[in-house]
Amino acid sequence: MAVLLTAALTLSLSVVLTVTSAKEAAASCSASRFNGTWRSSDARLKRIDVWQGEDCHLYARAWDVCENDSSHICSWGNRRMGDSPEPNFQFVGYNWSNADEVLQLRMQDRSHISVWDSTDYHNGKKVSFTVAMNKSS
Repeated sequence: MAVLLTAALTLSLSVVLTVTSAKEAAASCSASRFNGTWRSSDARLKRIDVWQGEDCHLYARAWDVCENDSSHICSWGNRRMGDSPEPNFQFVGYNWSNADEVLQLRMQDRSHISVWDSTDYHNGKKVSFTVAMNKSS
């Protein structure tokens, strides 16, 4: 009986420590200089929202002028950014029905980034361009 009681206490303590450690790890994420809303005057890439998830990874949502209504901007959807050893460089990829697109974000300073957009269409066509973006306040 004493062995079972000891095993049960050890297991419950292990669960508590694991949950506490996971919460502390998420709280210890260092804030990224990329976090925030980035805007450009280029209709092909009007805005990028960047935030840090509970898993400490960066996430992005890109926006451009809507295809059917140029007075609005439409979201491309949320994507987790790829891990990069370079702290001032991040990338995010999108897969469309007719193309694969990658955005490469390069931090210039706390207020400016440049984004290189590279699109490989399934028909063989390739398009790339660079957009300067400013951080919204």
